[in-house]
Amino acid sequence: MAFKDIPEARKFMKLFALANKKVLKLRKSDKRRVRYRCIVGCPFLCLISKDGNAGVTVKTLESKHNCGTAYDNSIVDFNTIAYYFKGKLQDNPKYKVREMVLDLKRIFELNVSHGKCKRAKRMILETLDGSFADEYNKLDAYAIELRESNSGSDVVINISKNALKNEIRRFLRMYVRFKAMKMGFKLGLRPFIVVDGTFLKGKAKGQLLVVVG
Repeated sequence: MAFKDIPEARKFMKLFALANKKVLKLRKSDKRRVRYRCIVGCPFLCLISKDGNAGVTVKTLESKHNCGTAYDNSIVDFNTIAYYFKGKLQDNPKYKVREMVLDLKRIFELNVSHGKCKRAKRMILETLDGSFADEYNKLDAYAIELRESNSGSDVVINISKNALKNEIRRFLRMYVRFKAMKMGFKLGLRPFIVVDGTFLKGKAKGQLLVVVG
């Protein structure tokens, strides 16, 4: 097994400890290597170190455990919890801290404090909010790319006038009509127009409308 660098290897081992319900202790750590052992008397051993220019690889692994389930596991920090729950919170930002605590108990038999899960959730939401805003910042470049790669297409982005009064650019709506769609509409014109739409349930809300002629 190979990793990009030592930090990535350490991140993996924390997730490994969570998934396998084991207490792993970091016995040695520097820029070139990390070594993990389990509790006293357990034969588990994992040594990961740099392998020339090929990145970082597992050099020694004794995967056998003779210990029991770890109900309290200090290696599972809030960053590990945040990584595990990121997808679920992305789909459902209203996912509660109490549910996080209960899910960790149910799935991994792990006792985690409310405070640790609360900190993990806050970090996830802050990260998602940042990436969410970044996606809107890319819309202008996306519109330019659509026009250049689909010559003759219409791409219009409207900005909120109220937000502009406060010198803030806030997305309002986007209209896209590809040239092929315009040609198809003219060639197969029917004497009526149908508007179909759906409400968006993600963070942005709003509506998605499709016009068919």
